[in-house]
Amino acid sequence: MSFLDVASEFLEAEEIEEEGTFYDGRNFEGVTIRSSSFRSVSFSSASFLNASISDTVFESCDFSNADFSSSSMHRVSFRECRLTGAVFLSSRLKHLEIINSASRYSSFDNAYIDDCHFSDSDFPDSSFSGIRHKAFSITSCNLAGCIFRGTSLQNLCLSNSKVGRTSFSENLRELRGANLDLEQSLDIIRSLGVNIIP
Repeated sequence: MSFLDVASEFLEAEEIEEEGTFYDGRNFEGVTIRSSSFRSVSFSSASFLNASISDTVFESCDFSNADFSSSSMHRVSFRECRLTGAVFLSSRLKHLEIINSASRYSSFDNAYIDDCHFSDSDFPDSSFSGIRHKAFSITSCNLAGCIFRGTSLQNLCLSNSKVGRTSFSENLRELRGANLDLEQSLDIIRSLGVNIIP
């Protein structure tokens, strides 16, 4: 049976291996996915509201404008995926990784992020506001134009990531305790409208 057949009938899918299918705009609200793998599957504009996903790999999949609001993910990997406009509002993400993926205009607002790693991916103009996090690293990513209002950068690893045009609260409290390299510090200063004189 296909993932769609299993999910539609049982709202639960386990040990699914699927490749090259299209589920654009489908409603998978409340579905449980465990120990599965998806390759080159399109979930564009699909709904995963309140979904529970664990021990699952998505490779070269399209999640453009997909909605994962209030979902729970544990040991999930997105590799070379398209996550443009994807929404992870108020989701619980643990041991999740996003690698070599495109995630422009995505939203992680009010998410709880624990031991997650984002690397070599593009997140320009995305929102990370109100996040609670621990052991969270974003390495070698493009974070230009991102919003971090209400999200402390303390203990958040941003190694080799671009942070130009980022937005913070007026009192800049998010920056307290942040560990930034020189280039990142200069980018943030410029985003505040400060002219640096050589």
